[in-house]
Amino acid sequence: MPAAKTFTQLLAELGAHGAGPRRAARAHEVSTLIASLLASCRTVAVEARANGVAFRLRGATESAKEFSLTCVLHHPAGTGPLTTAEQAVADRLCEGRTLAQIAHLRGVSSNTIKSQVRQIFRKLNVNSRVELVRKMVT
Repeated sequence: MPAAKTFTQLLAELGAHGAGPRRAARAHEVSTLIASLLASCRTVAVEARANGVAFRLRGATESAKEFSLTCVLHHPAGTGPLTTAEQAVADRLCEGRTLAQIAHLRGVSSNTIKSQVRQIFRKLNVNSRVELVRKMVT
C-alpha cells in the first residue's frame, strides 16, 4: 500500500537523522511493525492544517478486527507559517497588550488566545514575549 510505504520511508528518514545506528535500528523495527499494520489500511480523510496535515486510515488486523487510526504530522518548530489569526495575536502581543485585552479585541475567549499564543511560540520557536518581539522585529 502506498500509505505504508510512505510511512516506512518517513520513519527510516527520521532514524537516519538520529544520533547513530541504534536509533536507526529502532526506527527500522518500528517502521516494519507499523508497515505491516498499515498494509491493510485505506485513507478515508486528509485535512490540511496550518501547522501540518492530518489523515485518517481504516483497516483490519489479521484477526479481522477493524480499526481506525488518525495521524497528525506537524511542521517542526519554527517552520510552520502563522495563520492570519495568529499573526494578529502576535502583533497585539508585541504591542504589549494582555491576553484578556486581546481576547476582548478579537471577540473570542481568553482560552482561545492562550492556545494561539502557545502555537505562535511553538511555530516561532520562542519561550517568552521578549523573544517574540525580538523575532518579530528582525
